[in-house]
Amino acid sequence: MNTLTTTLCTTLLLGTAALTSTNTEAAQFVAADNSPGTQICMAVASNKPIKLSMTMRELRVSKKVATDKLSCNNMSMENFAGTYGFNRTAKLLNLKAETNTSIQDLAKLDQQTIMVVAGSK
Repeated sequence: MNTLTTTLCTTLLLGTAALTSTNTEAAQFVAADNSPGTQICMAVASNKPIKLSMTMRELRVSKKVATDKLSCNNMSMENFAGTYGFNRTAKLLNLKAETNTSIQDLAKLDQQTIMVVAGSK
């Protein structure tokens, strides 16, 4: 009986993990232009701190300028990171990116949304 229970739990756990791993990319971010502001916004959207750090170094933009003066999609950097859940890059910029808990329809996750990202000029 224990073997059957263990096998059943393992199967359910692996099935759930496979289901959630295939649908993690619900939105795809596309750059609106090639301006420095948009490049930094795209680096934030990558949620990869190393990529953000390298982009900021190449463009010679400090963390303070990026967080205080740059806006992405007409939102402050803090709101942009919090809205889309970019916690890792927000942490690098010392932002409080609080994500909200929401319920998502699993059948709707098969459709991939394309978000156009534009930085302030």
